Amino acid sequence: MEKLKVTQDYSVVEKQKLIYQWKIVDFIPLIRLYSYSKESNTLQSNFRDHVEDSHDHRIRYLKLNFNSRESANKEWISISLSPNIKYYVDTKYSVYILDNLHKKQFIQIFDKVLVKKPEEFCIPKFVEISKLLEMKDKFIPNNHLTIGVKVTGFIRTNSKRIENQLKTSRNQLVRELKDIFESKAGSDVVLLVGDKKIKILAHKLILTSRSQVFAAEFSHQLKIKGGNEITIPDMDPEVCEKLLEYIYTENITGIDEFAERLYEEAVKHQLLALKELCEDSLCRGVTVENAVKYLVLLDRHHADKKFFDNVLRFIALNSKTVIKTPEFKELEKINPGLLTTIVTMIASVK
Repeated sequence: MEKLKVTQDYSVVEKQKLIYQWKIVDFIPLIRLYSYSKESNTLQSNFRDHVEDSHDHRIRYLKLNFNSRESANKEWISISLSPNIKYYVDTKYSVYILDNLHKKQFIQIFDKVLVKKPEEFCIPKFVEISKLLEMKDKFIPNNHLTIGVKVTGFIRTNSKRIENQLKTSRNQLVRELKDIFESKAGSDVVLLVGDKKIKILAHKLILTSRSQVFAAEFSHQLKIKGGNEITIPDMDPEVCEKLLEYIYTENITGIDEFAERLYEEAVKHQLLALKELCEDSLCRGVTVENAVKYLVLLDRHHADKKFFDNVLRFIALNSKTVIKTPEFKELEKINPGLLTTIVTMIASVK
């Protein structure tokens, strides 16, 4: 029976509110000209450059109609709205005029379910011409008419868009945590590291939330000693700084220089992703001189098989020189099982 592989994506519905504004300059001469004309006349907007805080264009244009068949009669101005049909379902439009105090007047609200083909929605009696002219200082300040549209609707958002949004948010969070790590701003705990008890400032919440081992150490030491100081005598201060850099930012600058020493701390503090980063660095930096040492290290900490096999194969391919190193000669004493694994691999590649 043929197996079918099914891939799927998902969508969510996201509510949006958009505000459009159409400013018509020198409107009074136009209204007088059009309202007394025997022919129909139309003014049309273009909203491509008038959307606030959004890249989505839900309205293609507005039209003011004078003496048109859409108007109830020539005493009224009708307004037509052309929606963008790529958006859908239960979209509410609130159309209005902004007065001299920037308040909404002549508000008209209607709901529409968008169709698959372009369609204009018309309000036959949008505003009465006589009212506009009687109170022109209020409704047409400085001889300008401003029409506003508030659109409230829903848009499908697919998983890729959500993923990109989350990625952007995550990158911002990482940058902020990096700033906190470098500045030590708001630190509330002091790490006394190494034999000389070098002081390193940190944030208890970040360390304990990222490492259960740190959480346990803090709980034990602070409970016994009180205060805000934690002693870590068996860690090199430089390595500690790199460990903290990863905990805060999930990244390490110059990891190849610290991978071997940092590997042990990654394992100890149960930071599995950091452990893999170190394993990858060890594989990239393997040489004849350090190959056996790295293999012992990877074997001791149960490294991912692909990293272990990478170093193992390197040893097998360079066996003539590797077997002459002091580390290889010591292997029979410290780990005879691993020596057998190496010999088996050497035999398989020849």
